[in-house]
Amino acid sequence: MARSHPNHQLKRLIGEAGLSGEALARSVNLAAAENKRVFQYNRKAVAGWVAGSRPPAPVPVLVAEILTRRLGRHISVQETGLARVPDEPADALRATGGKGREALAMLTTADTGPETRATFRALPFRLGSAPPAWTESEPRPSAGDWRLGPGDLAALTHTLMYYAETIDTYGGAHGRTALATYLATDGAAFLAARTDRRTQSLLLGKLSRLIHLLARMCVDCRQSGVAQQYFHVAAQLAIEAGDRTQYAVTLRAMSAQSSQLGHRDTVLARSAWSAAPEDAPPPIRAYLMSHLAVVHATAGEERRSLSALSDAMTLHGGQDDPSSPFSGYPVAALHYQRGHVHQSLGDYGRATQALAASLRHRPPRAHRARALTLAKLGEIHLLEGRLDRACAVTDQLLDHYGRIRCPRTTDQLEELRTRLLPYARRPSVRSALGRLNGYTTYQSGPERLAV
Repeated sequence: MARSHPNHQLKRLIGEAGLSGEALARSVNLAAAENKRVFQYNRKAVAGWVAGSRPPAPVPVLVAEILTRRLGRHISVQETGLARVPDEPADALRATGGKGREALAMLTTADTGPETRATFRALPFRLGSAPPAWTESEPRPSAGDWRLGPGDLAALTHTLMYYAETIDTYGGAHGRTALATYLATDGAAFLAARTDRRTQSLLLGKLSRLIHLLARMCVDCRQSGVAQQYFHVAAQLAIEAGDRTQYAVTLRAMSAQSSQLGHRDTVLARSAWSAAPEDAPPPIRAYLMSHLAVVHATAGEERRSLSALSDAMTLHGGQDDPSSPFSGYPVAALHYQRGHVHQSLGDYGRATQALAASLRHRPPRAHRARALTLAKLGEIHLLEGRLDRACAVTDQLLDHYGRIRCPRTTDQLEELRTRLLPYARRPSVRSALGRLNGYTTYQSGPERLAV
């Protein structure tokens, strides 16, 4: 769609950022790669945008994100002059003035609409987009047309448990759109129901957890920008529920997502730990502290990392808690984080021991968690030069990979394959590569998942 006049807004921002057309094009291509998309823009394309043309989604949001990172302040899509419609939002909470209910409706409408779904799910992760800040507030009773009953809250709890188990067993691409549709319909109806203050708090807390699970599914599906927005709304509803523990848990998940994308920043991890109330369950405090240990290790801060890891182990106590996924922390997950810490610090022996302990404690049907753990274990064996062990682990990994839909795990398989290729003449490696090729072909591409 052509503009009738040059895009002076974009030209001014590019100049202020000190970017050339070639540099902006290269940055757009690199930012798209974070979402596993391949773009090949060049300076001529940028010249066209400045002249008045508008590129297709998600390029306008990518340009806004690049300028945000470069200038150190939030740049909206509208400010770039590239928005195809005047109210094209890239941040639902910002667009709705921080109202969780309206932001959820905006996200789920775009997420489930046949004409908007593809563009919405291609939104990039925005590094400068901060989560809502905690404010002390009490849940407000809602005066709807019908009263929310205990059966509705019980159904929400059942739905929470179902989707949490589905993610851990089969991966986030299974049921991802179904959960978005549920939140767009039943979730919206619950928010419109008549409630008292206590019921409203329980309702908002449960919906916050469901949205958190949907964000995790989006992370599994490599939909980074969408996951980020859902996490923000989950945090906002936790604030409206007065639930500091859930707010801290969501901040921790957001920090983990940022770390997985290669952004090293301890601020959000520290914020998650600081946000938790003193009476938060010890397993949850261990959950928050173990991630802080990982972040410190990734930043090369060995002493801080090992201290935080020791604190996490003490807080946890080593006992599995069969309660809700938002109040317990499996010991297997704690050992996985311990393995991550030691790997980042270069102690591959202890990392291997920790990951082996994680696998021993995983339930047999936790296929996604086992696949991710085995992928990390295979990576460590390759770093140590233990090819035969890496191949054996790869065989185990593929047994679980065939049962899940998790593009995030596919990325790790591709990494293993790349590392094994130089040794393809070795019989064990050749056999492992053959199985890898077969399974990566079997899995659908990310654009066909979770539709």
